[in-house]
Amino acid sequence: MDRREFIIANAVGATTILAGCASGDTSSGDDTGQVDDTSDDSDSEGSTDGNGDETDTDDDEPEETDDDTDDEPDDEPEEIEEIDPQSFDGSGDDVIDGVSIEGGLTVVDATHSSGERNFQVRLVDDSEFDEHFVNHIGEYDGQTAELVEMGEYMLEVNADGEWEIEVQQPVPNDVESLPQELSGEGNRVFGPFDFDGTHTADGEHNGERNFQVSVYPEVGDFSEGVFNEIGEYDGSTTFSHDGPGWVGIVADGEWSVSLE
Repeated sequence: MDRREFIIANAVGATTILAGCASGDTSSGDDTGQVDDTSDDSDSEGSTDGNGDETDTDDDEPEETDDDTDDEPDDEPEEIEEIDPQSFDGSGDDVIDGVSIEGGLTVVDATHSSGERNFQVRLVDDSEFDEHFVNHIGEYDGQTAELVEMGEYMLEVNADGEWEIEVQQPVPNDVESLPQELSGEGNRVFGPFDFDGTHTADGEHNGERNFQVSVYPEVGDFSEGVFNEIGEYDGSTTFSHDGPGWVGIVADGEWSVSLE
């Protein structure tokens, strides 16, 4: 072999050795169980679709929604602040100053015990007319209603026995719907009830004097008359009222009233 052939042979051998070393390095990485760093990079970048395009999986997640219903309207009516009743007691005739009326429906709940003559209760101010609530002979236990203007009044009582009086100014909380079946004896006030136009009423009374049934609004100048009879009565009628109302009954005997 001349010198030129020897150089060529050595060059070919060296090339073969280098190729073998390169092949040995690749298999050595797999044998040690090391994970290719490029797999982590691809996972963090996102997945690919069938065309090899990368997709962002975060955009496909549904957005969280706010299920808070605090902003929804509340169908429940707001409570109206109650007006404290004013209570008085005594015996015989008396005049009491400083009865404050805020204006509107006013109810007097009164009792007169051990008396034999007139028991009268009224609110008096500087106007020409007084507000009469009770005019009864002898013992009494009842409630009566009137629509009274706002102002300061004197409570005037005529009696020959002991008495207790509570002045109430009801507000339309806890309004009840119709129909309603009411019954009792003597003077009474019921409500509030929810009225919505024209209604029918059936009434019975076994007394000898007035039998009056009226519907009172919370505020206003007039009540709506339902019955106004004398003595025994058994009949039906219609009446009209819209909104909350209280039913006032004046009678000297037992009675029953149906509203629908």
